Amino acid sequence: MVFFEKKNQKTFGRAVADLSPAATTRHKSFLLLFFKKEGLFLRSSRPSGRIAALDGLRGVLAAVVVADHAAMDFGSESLGHAANIAVTIFFILSGMVLTRQWDGRYLPFLASRFVRLWPVFALCLAWGYARAGMRPEILEFFWIPVPRYDANSICPPMWSLFIEAWASLAMPAIVWTARGGVFRSLACVAAGIVVACLWWPQNAALRAFECYSVCFVVGAAFSGRSPRSPLLEAGMPQFLGKISYSLYLTHWLVLEMALRQFGFWGVCVAIPLCFPIAWLVWWAVERPSIAASRRVKFSRVGPTAQSQTP
Repeated sequence: MVFFEKKNQKTFGRAVADLSPAATTRHKSFLLLFFKKEGLFLRSSRPSGRIAALDGLRGVLAAVVVADHAAMDFGSESLGHAANIAVTIFFILSGMVLTRQWDGRYLPFLASRFVRLWPVFALCLAWGYARAGMRPEILEFFWIPVPRYDANSICPPMWSLFIEAWASLAMPAIVWTARGGVFRSLACVAAGIVVACLWWPQNAALRAFECYSVCFVVGAAFSGRSPRSPLLEAGMPQFLGKISYSLYLTHWLVLEMALRQFGFWGVCVAIPLCFPIAWLVWWAVERPSIAASRRVKFSRVGPTAQSQTP
């Protein structure tokens, strides 16, 4: 991608330079439009910028997961299916967002994702171990799946962060698969599931990644879309979308601590407290990590590209 980009930029430069001094501005403008139309002078054909509707949808999905876990504390599993669907859509949205961010630079992409996700993840994982009075499993702080992780009670929502981390490592394959059409996508996903079931029969986390990879591929395939929704672009969904990552990881810890300390009434008080606590974690930890991740990713890219980052 980079090779062809540089080559086409040189071609464009030579073509403009070859015009005689008497060439009119109209000719130069026509040539510039031709190269842009053919996609030869553009850095990347991927869309850029945040999609407000997706941010709002992410916030609503996080609220659904919070409601499910709160209902479980009251002895109800009526929202279980809704929460499972919400997490599945989370993965599809991740596929869309990561593909929109993907520019072919693998190591800067991984570094940016690590800086973006790790601080809140590490904080909540350490919080979970401290609450449980257990010695931390160091490998889990670096998203290394271990068999017992899927059954632990440190912080159950974190299982999906392992999927996210491994999906980041596989991003070139996900993008390549999605851009190959329906047949290639289905074939690769099926092959991945078979390999997961045969090679990692005891590791549910790795099997889950292979099975959920279809969600990332679907999201990558739709990454060129920019949906709009006045409802999701309203103030409350946007606020929830802003704190959705922190809310998703902290809410279970808040609810569980309240339940153990104060029982039923503690959960009633903790439900509304989940949101300001999530905002506090967003403000103190997540917000700086977002800014740092952008600096890492665009340390060698101009300010124009940085401003267009989702």
